Amino acid sequence: MPDQIHIKDLLLRTIIGINDEERRNRQDVLINITLSADLRPAGVSDQIADAVNYRTITKQIIAMVEAARFFTVEKLAAEIAHICLADARVEAAQVRVEKPGALRFARSVGVEIVRTRADAARRNRAFIVLGSNIDAASNLQAAIRLLAEHCVVLAISPVYETLPIGKTDQPNFLNAAVLIETPLAAADLKREVLAKIELQLGRVRTADKNAPRTIDLDIALFNSEVLEVDARHIPDPDILKYAHIAVPLADLAPQYHHPETGQSLVEIAGRVSMGGIIRRDDVRL
Repeated sequence: MPDQIHIKDLLLRTIIGINDEERRNRQDVLINITLSADLRPAGVSDQIADAVNYRTITKQIIAMVEAARFFTVEKLAAEIAHICLADARVEAAQVRVEKPGALRFARSVGVEIVRTRADAARRNRAFIVLGSNIDAASNLQAAIRLLAEHCVVLAISPVYETLPIGKTDQPNFLNAAVLIETPLAAADLKREVLAKIELQLGRVRTADKNAPRTIDLDIALFNSEVLEVDARHIPDPDILKYAHIAVPLADLAPQYHHPETGQSLVEIAGRVSMGGIIRRDDVRL
């Protein structure tokens, strides 16, 4: 029998289900996880570096579940298993997800799945930057809800209010960043997900790239790759120029290293000008 790590009775709230009430209101989900891994290296060395970091895994699961808007418990369980298997030392993940009180006369209803390393398909991690200055808070919230229907949302940054660039006679912007996981390539993510969300939320593109907009969604970083997608360079060159991009990204992954400069995001955020940027903790995403 392989060594095991147990994460017991993780109680979270999320959007899950198909009817109108389930799509509007968060519900409790009870999660139990068993990770199969070889624990002998840490047992011999007594070093954290040799152990499966179940604290990090749990934090990623919490961020994903709280942002998710899945229709089925099966999908939620599968995405939890995928996060677990992202740690190369985890050989298999047994995940049980229950919805307390979902079935009349039953204490709970749920599913239990087992996924192994062989089941773990390649996934890409992308940092998406968001901006809006038309009904900004509502459009940022809507954009993240729609993202969660197409991708796994792993983490969401705080919101920042920033001054407009170039065309200054317009409302201030609200900006944020999101870390997602997707099987899509960068070009497909841009065209099939981000562009369609922008269209759904009424984005109108004009010759003036600094004009007001309901929503702007751009790929800032994609894995650790250097790419050209629809004439846009990734990593986004503006990471190195503007606080409204660098600071939210640093909130998500401070020690992520820029694929071209080698600097960590927290180092980059510390060097860009902070003029005109205000953290808005009153706006929750």
